[in-house]
Amino acid sequence: MLLLFFSYTAFLFPDEAEVRASVNADKIGLDDVLIYTIILKGILNPTQPDISGLSTFKIAQTSRSFRTEIINGVLSQSVEFVYFLTPNKTGALNIPAFTYEYNGKEYKTQSFTIVVIKGSLGTSQPQRRRSIFDDDFFGPSRREKRQPREIDVLLKAEVFKRNVVKGEQVIYKVLLYSRNTIESVNMTSNQSFSGFWQEWYPVPQTIRSADGTLNGKNYRVFEVRKAALFPTETGTVTIPSLKFELLLREDSFSIFSDTRRIYRSSPELKINVSELPADAEGLPVGRFNFEVRANKKENDINDILTLKVKINGRGNIKTLDVPSFESGSYFKIYPAKISRSSNYNEDYLSGTLEAEVPVSFKETGLISFPVIELKYYDPDMARMVTKSSAPIIIIVTGAKEKEENAATVPSTEIVKKGEDIDFIKTGNIYDQRNKLYKTGLFKILFILFFLLNILFILKILVVDRLISQSELLKKKKLLNKTTGNLKSIREYGEIFPILENYLKRKAGLGLAEINTFSIEGLFEKYGVSNNDIKNFVRIKSESEASRFSPVKKSGKELKQDLKVLIDILKRIDSKLK
Repeated sequence: MLLLFFSYTAFLFPDEAEVRASVNADKIGLDDVLIYTIILKGILNPTQPDISGLSTFKIAQTSRSFRTEIINGVLSQSVEFVYFLTPNKTGALNIPAFTYEYNGKEYKTQSFTIVVIKGSLGTSQPQRRRSIFDDDFFGPSRREKRQPREIDVLLKAEVFKRNVVKGEQVIYKVLLYSRNTIESVNMTSNQSFSGFWQEWYPVPQTIRSADGTLNGKNYRVFEVRKAALFPTETGTVTIPSLKFELLLREDSFSIFSDTRRIYRSSPELKINVSELPADAEGLPVGRFNFEVRANKKENDINDILTLKVKINGRGNIKTLDVPSFESGSYFKIYPAKISRSSNYNEDYLSGTLEAEVPVSFKETGLISFPVIELKYYDPDMARMVTKSSAPIIIIVTGAKEKEENAATVPSTEIVKKGEDIDFIKTGNIYDQRNKLYKTGLFKILFILFFLLNILFILKILVVDRLISQSELLKKKKLLNKTTGNLKSIREYGEIFPILENYLKRKAGLGLAEINTFSIEGLFEKYGVSNNDIKNFVRIKSESEASRFSPVKKSGKELKQDLKVLIDILKRIDSKLK
């Protein structure tokens, strides 16, 4: 009973919150690693402290560990956030105090001054505190018997439904299950599927992970690709396998760990596609809302009225047509202006079609439009649905303006013989010497206008057709556009799409061909230096990896890497053909 009492009171009365920091050395070399630890004690569900404002050191790696103790009936919980820091320069570098807020109260860590000298002092990472939760607590440490980590990575493909009708939406996902640290993921196969209309979800800059279980094992699960598929054929239709190139970190316990490239393929899937019922053949498939309204209730007979049509819901909006409007005895229908947009929801793809239909009127009075119908097939309800527009009545006022009949003068009336000479004989002849076209200014303006026309013709014939279309100028424009885009980015993850677009247009590579192996081969072929190749590949890989990493590079690091990358592009641009 006493044991239960103290156990109970231990969880009722945890110790007070405490935040402190420590470093493993106050003097290191420029080539060494500093271990900076922030300890949060007595804080439930702590979040990682934000040290993004640290400008004197670069964060090479982070880790986290938990510790729970009961001493004299008091529960003690602490979390250690460990940052492996590399110095940016020599000298006395400051690590400022960081603030952590908990339950409306602010806690501050200590500040530190670290002396950094050239070279290395041999400062090594301290041994991790041994815990009874370590699987090798009674044996040698991990560092003493480190073995290559087992690779446990696989891809799984899934769809929500296997039995659908033609045109019905199927959400397709490719999930990455991993017990290893993922640096980057690149799809190397063609993502075009025969037998489907497909709408691929945009790939986010940061791919979030979740905990999952497969075959009795715990994994981190990443959704690496997602698409809405609409079958265009019936029968058993195959969703083919997709191949991916994965870059893994070999040793997650090492600061400067190596990476390893592996390949995995998603399994192919088969779905059964049935024909639509005979009365639903050719109709949209999904579930939609339908609305038609006029932009005003009263209209002048000489003005244009606009009927606004809106269709939204689940289904393939891009293949949806506007219901037909027919001209009547009292009004005339003109071609519609149509716009479409898509919404990428978690469980389905939805969209909106908006159309503006111009209408002119032939008569005044109360004019009504016939009811417009939208017919579609709802696969969930397995039946055809008809939705009708609300009645629209317009008050048309005013008087119809008559069109003027333009009479053409017959050619026989243009010149009457004898009248011109009679006018000259009897009419007044005015002095023409003071007219503008007789002055020297008019001659200058005429010459200037003539020269401008010559320059305009030269621009069209020479500049636009010859100079601007030259390969040299096109390459220069591509380089300037790429460097301009790089200078305008704000996040590290925005770098790799710009580099992929540059390589696609410069070297003619497809997106599936742009990977580390092909980039290295291409640059080596055209004599790019090893240092430039190494830095280019590093920056591209780190940009892709930033989608998976919770630790983001600072603005200073982004600026430094962009400067290096732009210098590399200027050197290699003239070499690549």
